[in-house]
Order: sequence, then structure tokens, then C-alpha cells
Amino acid sequence: MPASETRLSQRLLAMLVWFHRWIGIATCLIFAAWFASGAVMLFQPFPSLPHAAQMALQAPITAPADLMAPARAAATVSGAETLRLVQRAGRPAYVVEGGGAVQAIDARTGALLPPLSRAQALAEARRLFGPTASTTAPFEHDQWVVHNRFDPARPFYRLDANDAQGTQLYLSARSGELLQRTSRSTRAWNWPGAVLHWVYVTPLRKDWRAWDASVWWLSLVCMLVAIAGMVLGIVRMVAARRLHPPRISFFRRRWLRWHHLLGLGAGVFVLGWIFSGWLSMDHGRLFSRGTPTGAQAQAYAGCSLAQLLRQVDATRLVARPVPEISVTPLACRPVLTRSAADGSVERVDGAGRRIDDATMRTLVLRAVAAGWPQASAAGVQPVDPDATYALAEGWPRSAWRIALAAPAAPDLYVDGNSGRLLTVMDSSRAAYAWVYYALHTGNVPGLSTRPTLRRLLLLLPLAAGFLFSVTGVVLGWRRLRATAFRSSDGRVRGRAPSAAGPVPGSKRR
Repeated sequence: MPASETRLSQRLLAMLVWFHRWIGIATCLIFAAWFASGAVMLFQPFPSLPHAAQMALQAPITAPADLMAPARAAATVSGAETLRLVQRAGRPAYVVEGGGAVQAIDARTGALLPPLSRAQALAEARRLFGPTASTTAPFEHDQWVVHNRFDPARPFYRLDANDAQGTQLYLSARSGELLQRTSRSTRAWNWPGAVLHWVYVTPLRKDWRAWDASVWWLSLVCMLVAIAGMVLGIVRMVAARRLHPPRISFFRRRWLRWHHLLGLGAGVFVLGWIFSGWLSMDHGRLFSRGTPTGAQAQAYAGCSLAQLLRQVDATRLVARPVPEISVTPLACRPVLTRSAADGSVERVDGAGRRIDDATMRTLVLRAVAAGWPQASAAGVQPVDPDATYALAEGWPRSAWRIALAAPAAPDLYVDGNSGRLLTVMDSSRAAYAWVYYALHTGNVPGLSTRPTLRRLLLLLPLAAGFLFSVTGVVLGWRRLRATAFRSSDGRVRGRAPSAAGPVPGSKRR
């Protein structure tokens, strides 16, 4: 190799050593925290209140004879997109959402309802938990409702059961709906789990843009550190194989040797896991978001919510006591979904007539044809709830798949109960499910239905990644301590161990 090329390669290698050493010192604790918290999340995910559990808790709707037409309620909110009928503080109310805001409307008088008072929140807490229940003052953000999906429902009341489990429910002061549930155990485990893993601290997470940018860049830097380490680890191994006798690592110092060997053994997993974790923050940067265009969504619905609701007979809305009735437009035909406390769902049209599965499929295909006129639908199929795509997207068990018969046409997934469009699964979104979700969680065919085996197979490399990170922490601490001693009096009091090792060809080992 010419001398100029040799000097260039040595210069590039030295730059890589500097980057991996010093940026690695800054990020080694983050690596260790991510691996440890990832292991916790295998057993304890972030708290949630599934829709079926929410229906079991909410009070059933009491429907008076003078129930106002839902079209009037939607007309009071500019740009209304969704409408639900719920029981709010002892009275039926239409909850209308549009433009990122939620407004509750008295279902009898049509009056805009103010946020719930503390007395009303306390009454709801005691309905659920009994006379020992208590509530907090209304607040905008809390650690367990920090996600931006809760934004339209803010502020919240926290309802405390004051029971042995430390049960807490979160009640929207706007809609009167219960939207989150935690217990003492889930809160305790989530601090070293999801909160640490996702950097879900409230001051940062409540500003979605700031949190998104911060975690995306942090993950990118950590991924580059891992890539640099992989390159250096292979370079060192190749150099060691040229020794006589050949070795895997020529590092003799214990922590350096373990760092090198663990890096070689767990490096592929470490890099793959950090890469897939970085992709979890993609949010449309590299891959499709899986959402329809505005024109496709509008054509799928067929008409505005206000126009659709003119077809709904208010006197037939509530045939039996249920906690929630929602409306979905399908090719300008209303589908009313009555969700019962026992988890069952009933579909009816605007006149209260039951919609069976065959009729629902016809309505869905009609809406799909309007939204994607260039492609014909090959049919409607149920979705396996344990499939990788279903788990990655968080679809309900009632999801349906509609395959479009056209070149490069996406698959469409809808909720078979309501007809709501869930995901536009184009090739980009499908690839994302594998390179992010499957790679990061291990929810792949053969493991998604075997949670114990999946956890065991993930715990082993997570433990190796954690131990590898600990060796980096020790090396980083020794480097910083040696540097501090050297700078304090200008003399070297001991050789500082290198986090990357010597440059190939040098005599220092």
C-alpha cells in the first residue's frame, strides 16, 4: 500500500478511536440503562387502559326521550371529525372531537358543557371505588398521561382508590371519560422500565417535538458509537490473528479484554437492537407512517360527519344501556358501534337496524373502492391478532385485511367492528414493521405466541449487552480519572486504559 494511503488509513482509524473513546464515555451509561430497562419492559409494559376495560368501568348511558339529534351536536363544533355518546357526570353527553380538541355537549339541551368540577370528579371516584376514594385537583400533565394522544382530553383528574394495590384512574375533565389506569406495582416497575427506556420524563415528553428530536439524535449518536466499536473490534481481532500464535484479542488488561470479547460476541445484537430502537423514533422520517392521504380519507368516509349524522335517528341510538356509542362514516353510510360493559360490540345503522358481517364487508369494500378507485379489492379477510403486523401496529382483535389487486397497491386494514381505517400497509410500512418492531421486540412468527420462550431468547443477549456496556462504563471511568490526575499536576500518574485499544502495529497492548 502506498505511504500516502497508509497515512490516510491510520489517520481515519485514529479519528475513529477518538470518536469511540470519548463519545463512548459520554454514552456508555445510556447503553447500560437501555439494556437494563429493555429487560424490565419484557415483563412490565407501560400502563394502559384497553377499550374493553374502559367500557367495564364507565357508567352506562341513560337515554331520555328528548335526546337531541347528534347532527346538531356536531354542527356546534367546527371541523367535527368524530362523535361519541357517553354518560358524563350522570347525564348523557355527545363528545365531539375536531381540530385536535374535544368538546362535550349536553345530549338533551345542546349546551356546551364546561370541564368537570372537582365535586363531579369525586362523585365518579366514589361510584367506582366507594366512599374511601379521593381525587386530585385538575392538572394538565402527569407521568402516566404524558403521551400526546391524551392532549385533546386535558386537563385530567386522578381518581385514587386508596386500596391495597394503589389503583389510580385518570378522568378527562373535558369528556368525562376514563382514559388511563395504573397501580402501585406498575408505576414502580415503569420508572426503571419504560420511563427510563423511552426517556419519558414529563418535563421533556410533554413537548412532543422536543422529545422526538432529542431522543432521535441521542439514539443516532449511540448507534454511530456502536458502529465505530464494531469496526474497531474487527480491526483489533484481525490484527491479533496475525500474531504468533494467533489470538482473538491481544488485550491483556482485564476490562479491555472483556470489552473487546463481549463486543465481538454481542456486537451484532447490540448494533441491531440500537438500530431498531433508533427506528422506533422514525415517525415518517425514513418510512411511511401508514396513513391515507387527505383525499383518500375523505373519499373513504364519503361525506362530512355533520352530513352523515343527518341519517341518524336519535330516538334509536340507545336500545339498551351501554357505556359508549360511536359513529363511523363508510362511503357516507353511518355505522354506529355500541360497546357494552362486557366487551361485546353491536353494529347498527342510522335507523337502529343491526349490521351483520356480510353487510359490513359490503360497506367496507364500497368505501375502499371510493378511496382507492384505481385498484379493485380482492376480498376481506380476518387478521391473526398475534401476527407481527397486528402487534406492531396495535390493531384490535377485530381487524380486517383488504388486499388491493393492483401493482404496488397497499393492503388496507380496518376495524371490522366500526369500519375505522387502521393502517395503509404499503411496502415501506410493511418493511418498517420488520426492521423496527420485529427486530426490537422479537415478536416474529414462532415467538409471538410463545412469550416465555421469546423473553428467554431476548434476556440472554440483553444481559450480554448490559455486561458489555458495564465494561465500557468502567473503562470510561478509568480514562476520565487518569485524565483528571494528569491534568492536575501536568504529570502522568499511571497509564490510562484505552477504550478502543492501541492502533494496529504499535507495541502497546
